[in-house]
Amino acid sequence: MEDEFKINLYEIMGTSTPAGRTSEEGGPAGDTIRNLIHENWDKYEKVSVYFEGVVQMTRPFVDEAFGKLLENHSLDEFNQKLYFPDANDRTVKSLNEAIKLRLKIIKTQEERRSQA
Repeated sequence: MEDEFKINLYEIMGTSTPAGRTSEEGGPAGDTIRNLIHENWDKYEKVSVYFEGVVQMTRPFVDEAFGKLLENHSLDEFNQKLYFPDANDRTVKSLNEAIKLRLKIIKTQEERRSQA
């Protein structure tokens, strides 16, 4: 297993303000980043995401790119695998909000399934 896979968000997205859930319109979106992380999850010890050049990200983008990873991986796995070495306070806050919201959604879905 290789040591580290690096993702430069600005280079991949081509903008300082990444937005959008899906890349259906042709340009990269949140699902682009999520798929890239998934493809490399088992190949590397850690996945580092760099935000240099990124000013702001929309909530749907952050949820799609990072929050939805929790549908396939536990929060512990997420925290052990993903690194955000240059994330500023604003980015960390955005990531934390997306993760909390996605965990609530997953919990609600599980409760509904168990009641059905």
